[in-house]
Amino acid sequence: MIKTDADNQLLCPSCGAEWVHTDIVYVSARHEDGSFNEISVNGVTGQVVTNRPEPGPVGPTQNEGRRHRMAVTGWCEHCPGRFALVFTQHKGVTFVETVSAGDRSVQGDPV
Repeated sequence: MIKTDADNQLLCPSCGAEWVHTDIVYVSARHEDGSFNEISVNGVTGQVVTNRPEPGPVGPTQNEGRRHRMAVTGWCEHCPGRFALVFTQHKGVTFVETVSAGDRSVQGDPV
């Protein structure tokens, strides 16, 4: 679940702090049930990578889904966890989930 405060500031899904940063956007682009074109955009460096060999973060409810998926990754100043806000298009609806993003790069190129 995506959490915000009264001022609509994004809160860390792990600890609830408002001091979060977003940095890399992952797009898994495809038509229904087709092959994915994995794309990443680094919000820090501006680097764009297409046809990535590895997918971006995936939510547990629909996994890859039947169409496209987008994930915005972030990190918190108050805890070590990284997270991803994942939007998955599946059968005419869009699912929104918050998942752990592991150790994806913040400063360097998208991984």
